[in-house]
Amino acid sequence: MWFKGVRVSSLIGRVFTLSLLTKFNYLEASAALAILFTTSTLFNGALPPLHKEIYLKAVKNKVYNFREILMNYLFPLSLILIFSSFIVCILIRDFIDQFDPSLFLYTLIFFYLVTEKIFDEFNRYSLTFQKYFPWNIICISRNLLNNIIFFILIISGKYSEEIIFNFIVIMFSISTLTPFLLILKPSKIIRTLTHFYNITKYSSFKFLTNKKLLKAWLISLSMLLPTYSEKIASLTAGSSEKSKMYIAVSIFQLITFFVDLQIHSNKKVEIIKNKSLKELLKNSKIFIFSSFIIICVCLGYTFFNISDGFYNNFNNSFTLLILGLSIVLNSLSLIQEERIFWAKKYKAIFIEMLIISSLLIFSFIFLRFNTLILSLGIIITNIARFKISTKIANEY
Repeated sequence: MWFKGVRVSSLIGRVFTLSLLTKFNYLEASAALAILFTTSTLFNGALPPLHKEIYLKAVKNKVYNFREILMNYLFPLSLILIFSSFIVCILIRDFIDQFDPSLFLYTLIFFYLVTEKIFDEFNRYSLTFQKYFPWNIICISRNLLNNIIFFILIISGKYSEEIIFNFIVIMFSISTLTPFLLILKPSKIIRTLTHFYNITKYSSFKFLTNKKLLKAWLISLSMLLPTYSEKIASLTAGSSEKSKMYIAVSIFQLITFFVDLQIHSNKKVEIIKNKSLKELLKNSKIFIFSSFIIICVCLGYTFFNISDGFYNNFNNSFTLLILGLSIVLNSLSLIQEERIFWAKKYKAIFIEMLIISSLLIFSFIFLRFNTLILSLGIIITNIARFKISTKIANEY
């Protein structure tokens, strides 16, 4: 229960940071962070899932081969992470146009992307092996302590938006790394680094010829845009509304989290046995919870932005309603796709995701100039996703 509470805090921690900035009218810093947070989420999902086979062996056989973990997981991931973070931090700079470009800003973005991936991998490790220390400490330092510090700085009103943005990025990076000092023994650091160097001299990128891993990577890449389309859509809003829309859509992710707890975590056996969606949803409170979250977010958005005028609020609230319903459809589709996955019909998932991704790319190219119209394109695509995934799942 303690871990679930910390997971919820990790979900809302960055959203709370953006809420603070928006509340105190740091809109440029908030918009830039919304773009950076979304980029890091997409970036983490786009990297190859080198952990999969290592974790499967470890969970199944209860055997941990340190040499294999280093050679086939940590070492190649480290090199890929450093190289790809360098490329992404250059590309993202064109979108974070609120501040003047500088080597310092590039460096900040680079280290943020690296540390967020470390946080993501450590989260995955904690979930898989149910070892929650020091991950819980990391979450507390990132979300609770950081936001207290951010609040003090923001209300002081002494600092520019660029300084606040830089400080927040630095603190997120530092707070991810410092709790590792709780488990590192200084006397063993040099010995570990030497051992790591000796092993990595013989390492290679064998994952490039690993068909199972390549299939898993292709599937995860094909699911990237459908999974995060709503968050990306929120960034197409006007500069003064971008962070507000992002916050609202991020709160909608509680729906995905709730579905994960109710179905993916508690009914894994039923999913593997390919029980129908109706049977899986039986006695769950998913639709009640989802309705509650969507209504609260839409009403809350209107209430906190009442000075923006009736037309603007109605337009944005209606957009959020559509995106909220789209996330519900996404969550239901993911259940169907997990049924397909356990039936080992990987090709079916890949083809489905290619179709859905193509429709979404079409929407983002031709409808991105109006967030409301774009949201309509996204929900129509997700209706198609749900129908296709249901049809495929029911065939097996």
